[in-house]
Amino acid sequence: MARTRFKPSKLTLFIGLFLFGCVLLLLPQTLTSKLNFAFIDIFGFFLNMGSSAAYYHQPPSTSPDFVSRHEYNRLWVAYTNQQAELQEYKRQIEELGKVRLTEPDPLAGLVLAKVVNRKDNQFIINRGSNDGLKNGQYVLGDNAVIGVIEQASADISSVRLITSSTCKIPIRISAPQIGTYFNGTMQGDDKNGAIILNMPQKYKIKAGSNVYAAEKAGFLLSPRIIGRISRCVIGETNPVIWDITVETAYNLNNITDVAVIVINPAAGG
Repeated sequence: MARTRFKPSKLTLFIGLFLFGCVLLLLPQTLTSKLNFAFIDIFGFFLNMGSSAAYYHQPPSTSPDFVSRHEYNRLWVAYTNQQAELQEYKRQIEELGKVRLTEPDPLAGLVLAKVVNRKDNQFIINRGSNDGLKNGQYVLGDNAVIGVIEQASADISSVRLITSSTCKIPIRISAPQIGTYFNGTMQGDDKNGAIILNMPQKYKIKAGSNVYAAEKAGFLLSPRIIGRISRCVIGETNPVIWDITVETAYNLNNITDVAVIVINPAAGG
């Protein structure tokens, strides 16, 4: 007698898959996160094949003054970070007068990591809590702030990029003409940039001004560059505030290596 093959009906298959989905929905987040990270661990190499290598390849130039776009951005980031540090030192000198600082703040440590997978406004990196990573830590791409640690497991972490609408961080806008900063809050636009929220028009802000992540106790000791203001116009829905758009220092889709700022608890303030 020939063996009868089991062929489930479409209704049986639908009910089975529906029940399986319900079981996954009811599982605790900690378990589903582990499953997600496990999948990325296993298939991350194939998911991330061919990403971003072209960004670092620049066409040759015969001009001795030629500088690649990536090199230009790197030098600009270094320069603007030094500007912020210099401004902070000036502020301290003005406040302290002739009082001598007994010792400088301890330097923050950096944990280097590779981007092993990427989604919309999110990176997965190959470092985790075993390396000192925890939620809320700032993540640098070529020395500019590009996001924060959203979730860290033992050896892998997710990074919420500053372009995500779920990422809100305190920022400072440079105002070199008056030697100060304007404080505010930045939120991603879910595209390639971010917006600055509820900035009153009494602050004289212009397109081209530098935007920094503000220092934050336990996470950031001094301002770090994020990007520039690309657009600043009178608010459409509220004419007493600015509509401000921020352009990131780099194209985040082309970042392949990052550094996470890990501050010694004694330095966090």
